[in-house]
Amino acid sequence: MSMKKLVFAGLLGVATVFSTACSDACEKAANKFEDKYKECDITLPDGDDDGDDAECTDAAADAAEKLADCIEKASCDKVKDGTWAVSCGS
Repeated sequence: MSMKKLVFAGLLGVATVFSTACSDACEKAANKFEDKYKECDITLPDGDDDGDDAECTDAAADAAEKLADCIEKASCDKVKDGTWAVSCGS
């Protein structure tokens, strides 16, 4: 698996975890991810896996919001190939 695909798969996992959190900040961040994926025609699992809800700490909410703000600004090409995350740290 290429590094880009690995990063993308990991970030999809993060988005899925945050989408199950009960915190408003985490939910808002997850909604931004979902909206961008829909905009870019990326299909996500429906989330009905009966998994445990993830705890959304302040640190997790802050990290999720930063990533969500970053993905909102990215082009669909960068979202689809996973390279949008590279520009988040700069």
